[in-house]
Amino acid sequence: MTADELKQMLQDLMLGVQESMMSGEFLSQEMQMMLAETMNNMVNKIEELRVREREQQEQPPPPTGEEPSQEIQLLWVLAGQQEQAFISYLRSFPSAETNALLGNPTRLSEVLEYLLFHNPPSPKVPIDGIPHADLNSSNVWGSAYDRNSREMKVRFQSGEEYKYFNIPPNIYKAFQKGNAAAKTKGKNKFGEWWPGKVPSAGAALHQYIKQGGYPYERIA
Repeated sequence: MTADELKQMLQDLMLGVQESMMSGEFLSQEMQMMLAETMNNMVNKIEELRVREREQQEQPPPPTGEEPSQEIQLLWVLAGQQEQAFISYLRSFPSAETNALLGNPTRLSEVLEYLLFHNPPSPKVPIDGIPHADLNSSNVWGSAYDRNSREMKVRFQSGEEYKYFNIPPNIYKAFQKGNAAAKTKGKNKFGEWWPGKVPSAGAALHQYIKQGGYPYERIA
């Protein structure tokens, strides 16, 4: 039943009560209390239905496009549900399906709509003050950076945590965005990588931090 239908029932009930009183029909105190309670419940129910209807109107309709393949959905998960990273992965992961998707903007838009609806980005709880990385890296869980001290903390998927010293802000930004391409191929229980994968948190850590020779220490 909709709010309008229930409102009409309430109006009919009120009209019936009014006509009964005008005709001189006696309504006991008990009956008056019952009617008052019924009307109050109907008013509350109408408001509840109104709120529910507004919420349903505000929610976007589910996408009508065909469900993407497991390969495409895996790339979406690896990208951390980030649209730009996902498109980069499509470009760096050559296959008949990714090539076809990149060559069909309409289908790509449908796929993104489907993925954002069914598997949207989810908030991740920090551990030891370290936020989870936007990307779902097979190596790096997350990182934190202090611009004043130039100290960077990195938590790896293994649970180990390291602190790196004297990291310039631009170097940390390049690492955080994963601005480096993977050079090898492999996978583990946390993710998958392939030559040319961009962005890549693991490749960026190796290129900008480890090869940069910055001092570090294990903290956990």
